[in-house]
Amino acid sequence: MKPSKKIGEACIRVLETLKVLYKGGASVQDMISYFEKFDPNSRIYTNEVILKYINTLKVFGFRFIKEKDKYVLLNFPNKFDFDNEDLKAIYLIENYSNLLPEEGIKDEIKIFLQELEKRFSDNTRLLSHSITKPNFINFKIDYSKYLNQIKEYERYCIDGQRIKIIYKNKYGIEASVMVEPNEIKYVENEVYLSVYNPISAQIQDINLNSIVKVEQLPLKSKAKNMFSSVTFNIKDNLAKVYKLRDGEKLLQINEGSMVILNQQEDQMLLLKRLMRYGENCEIISPKTLREEMKQLIKLTINNYK
Repeated sequence: MKPSKKIGEACIRVLETLKVLYKGGASVQDMISYFEKFDPNSRIYTNEVILKYINTLKVFGFRFIKEKDKYVLLNFPNKFDFDNEDLKAIYLIENYSNLLPEEGIKDEIKIFLQELEKRFSDNTRLLSHSITKPNFINFKIDYSKYLNQIKEYERYCIDGQRIKIIYKNKYGIEASVMVEPNEIKYVENEVYLSVYNPISAQIQDINLNSIVKVEQLPLKSKAKNMFSSVTFNIKDNLAKVYKLRDGEKLLQINEGSMVILNQQEDQMLLLKRLMRYGENCEIISPKTLREEMKQLIKLTINNYK
């Protein structure tokens, strides 16, 4: 059976629809306007016809999300498969591009990386949610004042022995803890010694500025790589854009949500971060942290009574 001219033209319009969506998000009205530029006398371009073209593309495996009134194409015809090392290199480029003084170049790199991510294969997209990103050091900041401390504390992390830290807490009062050193963290313009407290079974990040004294103890770390675990669920738009932090693993992907395991973040700092996500985030476990989150939410609500 020879294809009719009408069927052939419809196929072309479906491909034209893909062409429009390939360039970025577009509403139904945007696509109608696009077609009318080439065929101003035609009246066939209605909402129903455009939606029919989009549904045809769905049949052929193209996926979309609707953001406000715009359809956004999620998977592209040309897909890229990357491994862990490839993704780490991409994220390093993303981080270091923020140091560039020229806004134009920064914007171009940002757009390039966004377009690249759109073309990730399904396996690469899943891997990108589970990868541990490189610990980023901002070379614009002068860390030289911490140099000796950093060298000393890095050695403690490698030795695998417990240490006793005397430091000033948030109230300026000296406190003492026996902990297991984990790593040095660079957060904005501050440096932290991240440690595991075996008594509280929690990760604690201690600012180097607050440390008064550190003493290495003749005790081997007994809970090496055993970190406090926090499981939380994120959903809706947050799940679409969320990128895993250091020490986070993707446990489960559901329709419109993700379950994440966090094992290497100070729990109070984690609580404050998760609070910012509002109704799109829920702590699943442990129960004690769920209760702390409830109390934190109650205190916040009380500010508005």
